[in-house]
Amino acid sequence: MTNIPLACLSPDPAIRVRPVRLSDTDRLTLDCWPRRSYSAIFNLVQNIIRAVKDGRGHGLVIPGETGQLIGYGQVMLWPSVAEISDLVIAEPYQGQGYGTALIQNLVQSARKLGADAVEIGVVEGNDRALALYQRLGFVESHSLQVKDPEGPTFIHYLRLSLIP
Repeated sequence: MTNIPLACLSPDPAIRVRPVRLSDTDRLTLDCWPRRSYSAIFNLVQNIIRAVKDGRGHGLVIPGETGQLIGYGQVMLWPSVAEISDLVIAEPYQGQGYGTALIQNLVQSARKLGADAVEIGVVEGNDRALALYQRLGFVESHSLQVKDPEGPTFIHYLRLSLIP
């Protein structure tokens, strides 16, 4: 018997997710990315909505009880591998299972898109995210150095096979 990675299990049904809408840009800016520009978030959401229409991606939000947004994540299909990116959980909600549920939903979306595997990147030094991804069953794959205004940054990619 093989162990099924946590990322491939059904998400907690108590944590609701829904597709992102362009009208979510204001709340994403306020609740999830206060240091990111409105236009950058608007473009991100606009691009994933276009990818959904093309059958190449999916963007999800976790709505809160009082209209706020708790989190956001997206998955984009590249030939046969899907990439989870722009994953964010608002600070007050971190460590409460929202990130796990969001990733599980995005992995389900990647399966529906026909992906053979899912990758997720983590900035070097983000040990909390790295530990979450590893706990969910992602394993280290490769690293890239990217140019950043503050100097070179390393992104470590982890991969999860969706083929049994």
